[in-house]
Amino acid sequence: MSIMGRRVPIRIVLLLAACLVVGTLIPVMSRSDAREIHLVVRDMAFYLADDPRIANPTLTVNAGETVHIVIENDDRGIKHDFALPIADASTRMLAWGEQGEVTLTAPAKPGTYEYVCRPHRAMMRGVIRVQ
Repeated sequence: MSIMGRRVPIRIVLLLAACLVVGTLIPVMSRSDAREIHLVVRDMAFYLADDPRIANPTLTVNAGETVHIVIENDDRGIKHDFALPIADASTRMLAWGEQGEVTLTAPAKPGTYEYVCRPHRAMMRGVIRVQ
C-alpha cells in the first residue's frame, strides 16, 4: 500500500487501524451508566416527568454521581433552558416541543445547589441536594 508516495506494509496499516478502534472504544466501554432524570417544563415550572404534581422538585443525587438530565419544554410559546451554575452546565434555549439534555457529575461536596431556567429564574428554580 502506498501512503503519501511511500510504500507501507499492509500489516502496519492494519495495526494502526486496530489501535484507532481500540483507542476510541476504551472511553466508551469504561464509561459508567449515568442515572437519567427527566424534567418537563410546564406552566413556568419544572416537573418530574413521572410526578407532575410538584413544581420545581428537589432532585437528590449522590456526591460524584454522573447524572443525565433530559428537559422537555411543554410550555407553548415560551422558550426555556435548564442551568446548574455550580457545575457550569446548561442546555440551549428550548422552544415548545423541543428537548435538551445535559450530563454532569454532581459536586463531590454534599450540599444544596440551585438549578434554574435562566430567563425565568425568579419563578423557575429548584435545588439539587447532593448527599
